[in-house]
Amino acid sequence: MRVFRRVSPRTLRVLPLVLAAVLYGSAWSHGHVGSADPAGSGGTGAEIALWDARIEVTEGAVTVTFGATTLVYVDGLGWLADFVAPPPRVVDGVAWVVPEVAAALGLVPEQSGTPPPPEEAPPSVDGGRARLVGVRISGEVDMRVVLDLEGIDVDALRGVGTVGRVEPGGALRLELPRVTLPAALPATAGIIDLAWHDGGPGPSLALTGAGFAYDVFALAEPTRLVIDVRPDRGGVPATGERVEALAPGVVYRTFRAQGSGGPSRVHVLEVAPGAGQWRVVGAPGEAQPTLRWADGGFVAINGGYFEPATRSAIGLLVVDGVWLSPPSRGRAVIGFGPDGVVIDRAQVRTGLWFDDRLALSLDHELAERVSVHAISGAWAGSGRMGTLTVDADGRVTGNRVGPVRVPDDGRVIVYPPELRSAALAEPGTRVRTALRLQPAALERVSHAVEAGPLLVQGGRDAFAPELEAFARGVRILDDVTQQAAIGVTADGTVLLVAAEAMIAADLVPLMLDLGAIDAMRLDSGGSTTLVADGRVLNRLTERAVANAIVWLPEAPR
Repeated sequence: MRVFRRVSPRTLRVLPLVLAAVLYGSAWSHGHVGSADPAGSGGTGAEIALWDARIEVTEGAVTVTFGATTLVYVDGLGWLADFVAPPPRVVDGVAWVVPEVAAALGLVPEQSGTPPPPEEAPPSVDGGRARLVGVRISGEVDMRVVLDLEGIDVDALRGVGTVGRVEPGGALRLELPRVTLPAALPATAGIIDLAWHDGGPGPSLALTGAGFAYDVFALAEPTRLVIDVRPDRGGVPATGERVEALAPGVVYRTFRAQGSGGPSRVHVLEVAPGAGQWRVVGAPGEAQPTLRWADGGFVAINGGYFEPATRSAIGLLVVDGVWLSPPSRGRAVIGFGPDGVVIDRAQVRTGLWFDDRLALSLDHELAERVSVHAISGAWAGSGRMGTLTVDADGRVTGNRVGPVRVPDDGRVIVYPPELRSAALAEPGTRVRTALRLQPAALERVSHAVEAGPLLVQGGRDAFAPELEAFARGVRILDDVTQQAAIGVTADGTVLLVAAEAMIAADLVPLMLDLGAIDAMRLDSGGSTTLVADGRVLNRLTERAVANAIVWLPEAPR
């Protein structure tokens, strides 16, 4: 067995998933496990090669199997397991993963020879008390303040994390854990003032300025607290703006706005409330360009994520009152119904009956952890959850640890191991389910689609991708690319947005500047397509997508 010295996690850089350049279609690979920097990888160092794991590569997904354990990574969804980690990289038929994924498979690099010297321990301060060792500030308009800490675990900072908005004259006050502060600390970060106070159970930091949105979160290895501040921009700049009325109640605007990659052209369709109706269109196993989905509609934008191999929606999809796919991971959903436009993170509670005996009520605490999956061929479950495979007659045909694929004309019920009645269900048992969607307004919608992350809620910054099982630092969030979003203003105007060169976080100030009180991101990148009056507004060629959001100009019946 080959043994390699691992580089400090500080050097970890996760590169994009490399599939088609090495393997075509579906293939299997074998080998042993080792920690190294593969040739040509760019020096990731902290990744582990799964030489002895079996690797199946298909379009949009990678399946990793070692012994009785199987893990699946789906592009756009992440790992079908109870952890968030970067995607695998496949190089010369071998998958490279971060240590968390290898550990979930039970794989540990063999230790032999002379072990590498341990990293230098952080200096002891005040008898081992944790300390703030530095403050880093970056950015010119959108500011990032990073507090570097030593001698403290990242879990001690979890309670400090928060998102929101500060009105002019207000302050963001952060109560820090018990740490020692250095003698010199910065008093400003751009147009934001920083006020430090060393007293009480621990020190505190107050940020003040002329109104700003904030996102505070903790990171490990090394431990640090990150404070992202986005000052109010005073509305979308009119420079270079073009406004065109396309139809009664429909306005098309284009302008340039600042994004993380520099100035970006932005396309916005504003649809006033009143006449017309909104629909979500899509069908299991079907994908086609947004313009084709919009047939008969005047305005359209691409919808949510999907599995390219099966063309199955990822997350909630409701068309004409029929649930075609259940919610996935508490992600953002937009729904249209009698309560108007609803944008929120969706949660579902599932009740279970076995042979007409109640096994799990909708009010039980475990009801939030049971899910029903009905899209044929889609993956369901994880290595830490049980799965009941149920046929078209509602009878159990299999009961095992996940993940498993949903059978044709059947479904899979995913349940936590604590639910003993489900773990003991035998083949032939008849299963009945009941679902309750939260918030309650989503139960009344006739059309809905899931995507995310949530961007704005109640007129405030609500961007917290970790709450929706999105990992920071990966392509789906942090690459500069085309971005699609949808929002609603206080008067009910719906905003459809396509930005040509931004990251997901850039959509938050953009949607706030446009007046959105609620907003969410849709599937983006190559899927981003904005349509009006039979033409695509933001691109020359289209990618096939599994669903779309369409506005029809006639009044609802």
